[in-house]
Amino acid sequence: MSATGTAAPVRVARSFSQTRISFATFRTLPRSLSNAVTLRSSGSKVSISARENSKTSSLAAAPAWHSRRTFTTGAPRSSRQPFQFLTSYAFQGKPRHPEELSQESDSSSSASANEEDGAPKKAQIGFPPDSDIGRWRDELLRGGEAGEDSLMCTSMGPAGDVAIGVADGVGGWTENGIDPSLFSQALMFYASKSAAIAAAGPEPGAAPNRILAEAFEHVLKEPLVVAGSATACILTMDSNHGTLRSANLGDSGFVILRQGTGKQGVFYASPPQQLGFNTPLQLAKLPREWAQEGSISNTPKDAASWECALQHGDLIIVGTDGLFDNVDAKVEIPQFAKFIKEKHHASYAARQAESGKQADALDSLEEDKEFVQVLATNLVEYAKICQNSTTKQSPFEREAARYGIHFPGGKIDDVALVCCLVIER
Repeated sequence: MSATGTAAPVRVARSFSQTRISFATFRTLPRSLSNAVTLRSSGSKVSISARENSKTSSLAAAPAWHSRRTFTTGAPRSSRQPFQFLTSYAFQGKPRHPEELSQESDSSSSASANEEDGAPKKAQIGFPPDSDIGRWRDELLRGGEAGEDSLMCTSMGPAGDVAIGVADGVGGWTENGIDPSLFSQALMFYASKSAAIAAAGPEPGAAPNRILAEAFEHVLKEPLVVAGSATACILTMDSNHGTLRSANLGDSGFVILRQGTGKQGVFYASPPQQLGFNTPLQLAKLPREWAQEGSISNTPKDAASWECALQHGDLIIVGTDGLFDNVDAKVEIPQFAKFIKEKHHASYAARQAESGKQADALDSLEEDKEFVQVLATNLVEYAKICQNSTTKQSPFEREAARYGIHFPGGKIDDVALVCCLVIER
């Protein structure tokens, strides 16, 4: 691809593996889930139920696993805007092949050896920690690992507007010696920078597709990203009018849960954009010498735009396909969110009673903040459990069947998601 992005890249299909990891790997759940949830699998159905002897107070604590972190943010206390958005993100990278792990330790020496013997190039591993993107990534992940996924969660100015998003680097690039995470991380880095200086109102410069376009242009010029591609989903939320706007390209996406609407309380679920099975629309960067005649290129203009007026209590979940390929957005996610909310409320009320405090508005806000954090953490954990199930029918299995492909159970993948709870004051 040229510097202006006019060259057309080769379409890269996602790579996926049917390699299974022992369920025992994930049997020891984090405290916030293990004492409260039993996963029951029967055929294509999974039910979630509370254990009889569970201590629901354990739901208050988010786990401290190496590959997953959650952080909660909200509008400044001084903000007078009608809407406030409580956000929390969580992530976990898929288990990596031993070759990938050894590659990190000797990437420099193996790179020179590969050049001498003509062997295929190995992927560049990550941004340098002293680079702008490397510092941003390390602050975001805090020692965790999101694999080829990336995300952003940032304030848009002082009023309390918020931008959230995810990007999923297309794994097929590893065959060409390209680290897929470079593109997705750079895209989210530049999107967060663009969003931070905008407001989420109706001005054209604040539109999610404009933020995505600016980020993509920066990635095309970023010297540390030689090539790559990614799906992306960006949402902005206006704290004055409560307007959500979105730009979604590929098979990442989002779901909005609203009490009393639709089936299971699902107000909206974004449809995936795909050219074929496991081949989503994607933004791509390709060196000029790699371009092929007749290849197809997606641009931010191809992203699906959508907007709505938010209401108090709306719950928004944006995630990569590692979530939506394994957890049904219209059935399982609302059921899981309801379950976690009920258990967390009981936990919080019990702790308040033990402390002898009288509940007030500030306590309610703290409860909501905790809930968003606990939901994000446990939803990632549930997605990983579903990935390793060979009996539960996954959305990915159903999609594969439409193309005549037998793929029982879940699809092992990275997971990155952001949860947002809408508060109208």
